[in-house]
Amino acid sequence: MSSTPSATSRPLQSRRWFSLAGAIAAAVLFGAFLIGLIARLQSSLAVSDNWLITLFNLNLRPGSTQPSALSVVSGLDIGLMLLFGTVMAAMYPALRHANRTWAVIAVALPFLGVPIFIATGTAGRSAVLLAGFISSILALRGQFGSTTSGWTGVLASAILLFLGDFGTAAFAPSRLLAVFIGIGYVLWTLWLLTVAFELFRRRQHAAA
Repeated sequence: MSSTPSATSRPLQSRRWFSLAGAIAAAVLFGAFLIGLIARLQSSLAVSDNWLITLFNLNLRPGSTQPSALSVVSGLDIGLMLLFGTVMAAMYPALRHANRTWAVIAVALPFLGVPIFIATGTAGRSAVLLAGFISSILALRGQFGSTTSGWTGVLASAILLFLGDFGTAAFAPSRLLAVFIGIGYVLWTLWLLTVAFELFRRRQHAAA
């Protein structure tokens, strides 16, 4: 008789820990991307650029940044990808209600992108943006967070993926692309903050 409540509580306890881990990961990502933005605005601040800041620099002032900067296997970028995979895993219980297959894909993409990035030095990081795009669409359908948060994630991911990653590879450096990347970067940072709050709220709700 006493084993039934304990067995029932285990999945709930695991979900609390997943939500907490995802909330912390999303908060760390928010802080990392915010620091990258502040460092870009305060040129005197010596901080390693993540790949999105590098894309911005390549388009804003191509003479000051070499394209080879994107080919460096950065420990910072690998860490960001792994943290994002943790966020996707924490979001999975909510996203799967919208579409289980696409939810699994969103979780797998950041982790699959890491070995691809290490092997190629260039490819793989786009998997994070694609995962963000997919998860934001599923969040809108699965009622994860607010509608505003969902659309912010969709817009930020689309801008950074298509105009940032793909646009920089396909077109000559352009200040217009830099403007779009800057907008997408700010939206992406804000979206991560809303995801952190939503995962923490769900953890608190599960603990109640």
